[in-house]
Amino acid sequence: MNLVQLTDSAYHLRAGSNAGLLVQDGRALLVDTGLDRDAARRILKHVAALNVALAGVLITHAHADHFGGAGEIKRRTGVPVLAPAFEAAVIENPALEPVYLFAGAQPTRELQGKFILAQPCQLDGLLPPGHQEVFGFEIDVIPAPGHAHNQVMVGWPGQRVCFAADAYFPPEVLDKYGIPFYVDIDQTLATLGSLPALPYSLFAQGHGDAYDRNSLEEVLDYNVRRIEMIRQLVYDALPAPADDSQVLKRVADTMELSIQQPAIYYLTRTTIHACLNSLRQAGRVDIALDANRLLWRRA
Repeated sequence: MNLVQLTDSAYHLRAGSNAGLLVQDGRALLVDTGLDRDAARRILKHVAALNVALAGVLITHAHADHFGGAGEIKRRTGVPVLAPAFEAAVIENPALEPVYLFAGAQPTRELQGKFILAQPCQLDGLLPPGHQEVFGFEIDVIPAPGHAHNQVMVGWPGQRVCFAADAYFPPEVLDKYGIPFYVDIDQTLATLGSLPALPYSLFAQGHGDAYDRNSLEEVLDYNVRRIEMIRQLVYDALPAPADDSQVLKRVADTMELSIQQPAIYYLTRTTIHACLNSLRQAGRVDIALDANRLLWRRA
């Protein structure tokens, strides 16, 4: 994990999954905590090296790679941890993530690794949207749903920095994974469309290097085009009625993807479902039951 200084008082803790650190008056506010105990320990070493006291932790959304270290940080420091509503339920009960990926049933063991099933963290309160003072820091909590149901970004107006969570992905991440994880396509596109109007100069997202305002527009456009391409491929996969597994295979084959792990399959299936639902809400596809199979078909 590398500590990257973004401004006089804002830092990006760069790793496989990033965290943000706001520093003022000898105190620090942490945004996200990485995947696990090891990430938590590395974060705390950086906080100690800056000679500041950790005042609190904010979690942007309840995916294991963003909150898995929260319980360890709280255990070691005793600082309060806040998260948005809905996401909070998963952070306190991490089994909910593999459960919803496995259609509500007790999840198969492939969905119980640390990349999906994080260690729990007891929260100290919720993190509502809006401009507010949290642990002595004046911040903006900005809704950014789509990748997660109630994901938020954390803006620090005083430094003109926005910790953007997974509101968008760098092109290299999109290219690596092909079909990223989304729970709501329309909300994701709305979130991407809202970013250029935000009053910040730097945007530090959850994966990859931060972007300044001048370079962000191209990245957002890349994200929009990828999402719209995947959604269109889902529609193209329905020349005849098909179930969701058939749609997933056709889209993955068209994109020349090879899914090698059951966990990746279930994550990808969620995005396929999000695309199907987006298309249905737009009146382009519908569902039907045929011989005990639920099929998707063009409307």
